[in-house]
Amino acid sequence: MQKFRYGNAARPGVYFDEENRRRLNIIKQAHAELAASLISAGRKDEARKVLEHYDAGVSESNFPYGMTCNIGNIDNQTSARFLQDCYESGDYGLAAKVAASVKKDLQQQMVYYQSLSDGPPMTDEELAVNAQEALQGKGSSLDERQLNFATDILSAYRLLMMLEQMKQKYQPRPGGAN
Repeated sequence: MQKFRYGNAARPGVYFDEENRRRLNIIKQAHAELAASLISAGRKDEARKVLEHYDAGVSESNFPYGMTCNIGNIDNQTSARFLQDCYESGDYGLAAKVAASVKKDLQQQMVYYQSLSDGPPMTDEELAVNAQEALQGKGSSLDERQLNFATDILSAYRLLMMLEQMKQKYQPRPGGAN
């Protein structure tokens, strides 16, 4: 917490290529794992500090929490884990920031996957069901261009559902009861 630096990741306008984004994602994952360990040990205040330290050290304009990558949705999966730790540590402000970024990226992905079809529009759920059926070798209503993204469609949809479940589970209730 005292010595680690993030290689100018907090400085606006610094570009990180794919390899360096992968490394920043590993750093984010390490922070999430440390926070999870602290949370399980009952040290939520320290977990919040770890998560906030990462957030202060890495500018979202340089490396957003919600980000599509060429390896499925690994960046968004790591951010979802980070988000869960934000919720579990009680850092609802940071949780809202992370959730909004990841949700925006996933929704944009779903819009893109929808745009690949010349057929009638489907809901996100219908698109995901068809992607699942295609991956299982069953008949599917996906267009040929959408079939190429079946795995990504399914992972994006599942992550959107996970975000909604986390929001419902951890959202602060009126009167402070959670």
